[in-house]
Formats: sequence, C-alpha cells, structure tokens
Amino acid sequence: MKNTIIIVALLVMLISCNNKADKKNIESSTIDNSHEQYFENTKMVTNLDEAPYNKRHISNGSQYKYDTLSSNYISDVKTILQTKNFKFPEEQKFKDKLMQVFNINVYDFKNKVVVLRPAMFTEIAIKDEKFVLIEDPKTEHRIINDDLEFYYNSYVFYGDREAFRWLQIKNKKQLIDLVLLYGYNSDKELVKLVFKNFDFNNSDLFHDLIFTNDIKLKKFVLRKSILDDIEQLIYEGATDGFTDIKKANGYNSFSNIIQKIRDEPKNYNDPEKYIAFLYEKELRIGIVSHVKSNVINDPNYKSFLKENNYFNFKKLKNYIEKVYVGGTNSEE
Repeated sequence: MKNTIIIVALLVMLISCNNKADKKNIESSTIDNSHEQYFENTKMVTNLDEAPYNKRHISNGSQYKYDTLSSNYISDVKTILQTKNFKFPEEQKFKDKLMQVFNINVYDFKNKVVVLRPAMFTEIAIKDEKFVLIEDPKTEHRIINDDLEFYYNSYVFYGDREAFRWLQIKNKKQLIDLVLLYGYNSDKELVKLVFKNFDFNNSDLFHDLIFTNDIKLKKFVLRKSILDDIEQLIYEGATDGFTDIKKANGYNSFSNIIQKIRDEPKNYNDPEKYIAFLYEKELRIGIVSHVKSNVINDPNYKSFLKENNYFNFKKLKNYIEKVYVGGTNSEE
C-alpha cells in the first residue's frame, strides 16, 4: 500500500512537470509569433511610400521638405480650429473625405503630413491632428488666415453650406480648385459654379479638367464622372437618336484631345477606351462627325471597335452597326 502511494505521488509530480514544460513551450511559441508579427507589421509600415509632393524645389536649386513643417505652425492652426469649435473628424471619416475630395489616400504614405499637390501655396493633410492646413496665397508665407482654415475644413469634411458661401465670396479660387485640380464633383452646386465661367474652347484647360495625373500609375486617368456632369449640366441630358444635335459648347475641344491621346498613347492609362468613351459622349448628344471621320480615315477602326465589343459603349455600337453601315452613312 505504501509503495502504491509513492508511485501515485511520483506520477502526479511527473504530469505536473510535463504540464509546466508544455505551458512554457506554448508561451515561448506565442512570444516568438508575437515577435514575428511585430516585425512583419514594422516591415509593412516601413514599406509605405514617401508622399510624392512633400519636397518642393526652390529657385536656388535647394529643396524645401514639408516633413520639417513647424510643429508650432501646425499647433497654431489646430488651436484656431478649436477656438472656432471645428469638429475634428474621426480617422475613417478623415481618410474617406480626403479620398473623395482630393482623390488621395494619405495612409498610403508614411509621412505624418502629406502635401496634396505641388504648388507654392498648397493644401497639406495633417494626419495626426485630422485636418487640412491650407496656405493662403493672399498673405505672407506662414501667416494664418483664421477664417480660411475654418471654413475650408468645414466644407471639405462636412459640406457645410455657410462655409461654401463664405469661400465663394472670399476665396473662390480655392473652392474652384477642388474641381479643376482634384476632380471633386460630389457637390453639384460647386460643379455648376465651375462650369459657368469655364473656357471649354481651351483644349489644354479642358484636358486637365477631364483627366487626372494618377500618382501611382504616373499616367493620365479619365474623370468619367466630370464628363457625365457636362452631359447633364451643360447639355441637359442625352438625345434619343442621331438626327438632332444639342447646342452647347461643352465638347468643343474633343477633337484636339482625341488627337493628343493618339499622339501620346503611353501617357494614358487606357488610351483606346478613352477615345471610344469620348466618341460615346459626343454621340449621346448627337455629334457624329468625329467618329465618322475616324472610321472613314482608318478602314480598320470599325473592325477594331467590333473586336473590342465597342468597349461596352451602347451608343457607339448602335451608331456603327445601325447608322453607319458598310462604309455608307445611312443617316444621309
């Protein structure tokens, strides 16, 4: 009996030791995995890109680095916004609004401040503080325009109409730049304001309105939604057929831009599809001359469109297959 008790005690001690060893191994494995995850996360952070516009060339050949932007300057702007009761957005809203308005994900970059475009006076996303610092060209460098900082952020993040009206009166250019430079068009009242005095006959300006220079692709990408706005706001919608042409000047520069794409196709992300889309837009308001000329001058273009299923553009397909038939224009 005594020997049995001793054997049982030894077995209990042995199991206890094994459990402790297993627990230690599990803890050690957990720590190792934790370290691996830490280094993997660190690697992901360090692999983020540098913000493309954070260095600005100065006339004497040197560079100004916005990463060294004065913390006091940032703090002063933040204090102004706080004094005016600006509601700083949560991180997700901050990220989403910058993507919607400025077409940039600032969290793709490791910098704490991200310059949104190259310019002498620019807009700068302050990631830690969740606001956009806007430099006012009407003041001396680093002199803060209190109202501009407040109303600009109020409009960008909350679409505030009082802020919109103030910017329209006091800083109209900064407001219009949101459409012209960044392609922002969710606010149709703003888009109407921009179109009202826009020179659609200037092909260079018009090109920069309907294309954005993509940071990652380093190529021009078409702003299709801007062209949709032109169709709706300038031409008041599409026509039913091809017999009537809607009178307006929104598409005056199409031929020049199409030629520019043909001359420099490597500069565009999807050149042939963009050209077909421009033809589609013209056909929707009754203009047939450009695509007709293309088909006449290039006998292979019709078959090229067919092989590519007309890039899924219905009006273009309808015109080529049902109106312009076999090299003759049945509409005549």
